Amino acid sequence: MQAIRFWAALLLLTVSLGLGAMPGLPTEGEFDETIPTPAEVLGFEPGEWHPRYDQMVTYLETLAEASDRVNIERIGTTHGQRPLLFLTFAAPERLERIDEIRAARRDASVSGDGPPVAWLGYSVHGNEASGASASLVTAWYLAASLDEDVLAWLDEMVIVMEPGLNPDGIDRFAHWVNMHKGRNPSADPADREHNEAWPNGRTNYYWFDLNRDWMPLVHPESKARKAQYHAWRPHVLTDHHEMGANSTYFFQPGVPERNNPLTPERNFELTARIAEFHGEFLDRAGEPYYTRESFDDYYVGKGSTYPDLTGGVGILFEQGSARGHVQDTVYGERTFADAVANQVTTSLSTLAATHALADELIDFQREFFADAREAARRDRNAGWVLGDDGDPARAAALIELLLGHDLAIHPTTEAVDIGGRSHEAGAAWVIPADQPHYTLLRSILDPVTDLPMETFYDVSAWPLGMSHDLPLDPVRRLPSHGSRLDEAPVIEHARPPADALAWVVPWGQYRDSALLSALLADGYRVQSAIETLTVPTARGDRELRRGSLIVHSGLQPDALDPIGPRLAELSERLGVEVLAAERGLSRSGIDLGSPSAPVLDPVNVAMLTGDGLRANHAGYLWHWFDVVLEQPLAMLDWTGLFRADLGAYSHLILPDGNYEFLPDWARERIESFVNGGGVLLALRGASTWVEGLDLDWRLVDEDNGNDEANDNGEVRERRAYGDFRQDFARELIGGSALNVTLDTTHPIGFGYERDELVVFRRGRQVMRAVDNAYAQPAIYADSPLAAGYLSESNRERLAGEPAISTSRHGQGTVIRMSDDAVFRGYWRGSERLLANALFFGQLIGSTELPEGQ
Repeated sequence: MQAIRFWAALLLLTVSLGLGAMPGLPTEGEFDETIPTPAEVLGFEPGEWHPRYDQMVTYLETLAEASDRVNIERIGTTHGQRPLLFLTFAAPERLERIDEIRAARRDASVSGDGPPVAWLGYSVHGNEASGASASLVTAWYLAASLDEDVLAWLDEMVIVMEPGLNPDGIDRFAHWVNMHKGRNPSADPADREHNEAWPNGRTNYYWFDLNRDWMPLVHPESKARKAQYHAWRPHVLTDHHEMGANSTYFFQPGVPERNNPLTPERNFELTARIAEFHGEFLDRAGEPYYTRESFDDYYVGKGSTYPDLTGGVGILFEQGSARGHVQDTVYGERTFADAVANQVTTSLSTLAATHALADELIDFQREFFADAREAARRDRNAGWVLGDDGDPARAAALIELLLGHDLAIHPTTEAVDIGGRSHEAGAAWVIPADQPHYTLLRSILDPVTDLPMETFYDVSAWPLGMSHDLPLDPVRRLPSHGSRLDEAPVIEHARPPADALAWVVPWGQYRDSALLSALLADGYRVQSAIETLTVPTARGDRELRRGSLIVHSGLQPDALDPIGPRLAELSERLGVEVLAAERGLSRSGIDLGSPSAPVLDPVNVAMLTGDGLRANHAGYLWHWFDVVLEQPLAMLDWTGLFRADLGAYSHLILPDGNYEFLPDWARERIESFVNGGGVLLALRGASTWVEGLDLDWRLVDEDNGNDEANDNGEVRERRAYGDFRQDFARELIGGSALNVTLDTTHPIGFGYERDELVVFRRGRQVMRAVDNAYAQPAIYADSPLAAGYLSESNRERLAGEPAISTSRHGQGTVIRMSDDAVFRGYWRGSERLLANALFFGQLIGSTELPEGQ
């Protein structure tokens, strides 16, 4: 095959540069000696040290300046203020026309015109660092090689590259391993170099896994990438990772039974064809590898799956890691340079495969989009309608996400009924099925519960209408609608007057919690209505739900600036409606000065962090506080809890994690915090752990039945040993959307109009109910599964059980939430549960009935 001829040609090159071998490349060959090597700029060969990201930037910008084959762009900036680089490689004549070629790619992908586009992506997980160094070697090779095959690639293809998908994580890991590298590095897996401190370098600035963000588009890295992705519509995309040290090298295809059912069969065939090139290249290098095990291709938010549902072929690579510079493994000693070499090898095999299969890949992409449009026309539904549900800002957030996926969305020009609620023109949008990304739309909009598999590498559901708690219905006929949106709607409310007796803020708006947080942090006095009311305003009478805010001008501290201008500024910036009340008497319900509208205390929140706790979940919470709530969050390492003044905090958050290792003194500090008047938020796995704290719990007795017997008292059946892994995985809850029934009269439920809500569940924890009929503000529905997979036994375990529980202990309160209210930063429909726990937890009173009741 051409792949074999290519590799043989590399081995036969005889013009030596007199340089040390770069990992994955031959030591000899014909190269342009004016092109600087990584070592000439960095001062070390790739694989000898881990380059910092700023060093990578310096080298790649130097390379682009020296070579007319390379174009480099800064397409964005990370949370940590590091530039996001995007490189394009092509022959000089083609590179001069690169903007023209990119502008034509959408049409070319549909018509089946070239050139083929190969996308190389490295180290989305920062501590899987061999990819980042491999990008430097591959970039130099493409810029400097005079080999005829490389020249053909550049003449006949466009090669684009993301050299480091996670700059913040790359730097965190490079700092760790470099500062622990001795002159004689230790290969001992127990050595400190190979065991990073919490939270480690895998994740981004806020500890999110960026390889789950291809669909949610929460972070700047993903948003910048997706704009380039949809401009280029690559035919092949690589995603270079690392796995555990005691592994070899994996490339796709993955587990056949766990592929996304929307992926075309032709995609699997091309993936297998491309795999032959990887195998041949690695065979030549004498490296072991495997396929069709361990990894699946199901969740659309991963880098190797997203292309499969958008017209390309995504390829996952997993290199057994050195997790540092050298490490002993069951396969012998592995150096960082060894890992880099394999990533370079499969980068080149990908380019060889893309070139050799160019016609087939181009034709596949044309067929993909043609088949998608044809399937859309055959669909009995013409598309979907989305309503704002009275919260235009939350709808705008979802629309912005959808636009990031290059989807066509149109505002309605007539009133429509969605989910039993009428939406006026402009408060609803049409999403036509007949568009190129119909396949992607089905994946992200349709809540599926009938799945062809029972085990998943990641989550099993991601329905965006449910995640945003917005009405989204398929329709047979599209309502009349306007032009396609270019950007999300800008939310504008009438500016509230700077001077008024009082102002009211309807609770239930997307950013109202940020407005409340800002006012309390400024020192203003804000009331919250714990009963409903109807208030006369300059814009007519307004019915307000429980939780709505009252800001009375007569209650504000004299030392502060007038509150009216501050309210107007926050209203405009956050897109939150603020209304001026015309008088203190309400039309109905409580009045503005009612004792049922208590003044809220400001909050000062801390969160436990550190070893054993789940960094991802802690990161979701930190990001929500910092970016959505726009307030600081004190993150306390649990090992220093003994010296922290917990009395300074109103709330202590326990994120998901393993708390069994916490020493007795740490448990006692948490118990004292609650008994002394603090509010404890125990989330996900922590929600069941706190039941063991000495807090005078009154919990409903657990069922002490014999788990080893069935309903007839018979010992459960014998099972095959080989079925264990499948049976075990079937009972996990890796990520499912579940229905809960909400008590909207409880402070935790304030702001919700309906008593049905879809939450996101990970983990098998089931909280014990409090022996108090008023203390379960959310319970799982009798049919809990809304989307994804949930085994029958888990459905039975969860049905009717508490999803959220509140209880008073001493002077304080414990709020337990079994689910993830801010999952991956995009499950916006349940964010309010967390906001209510923060601001209204102080309103939860004792609900003990008299004896005998």
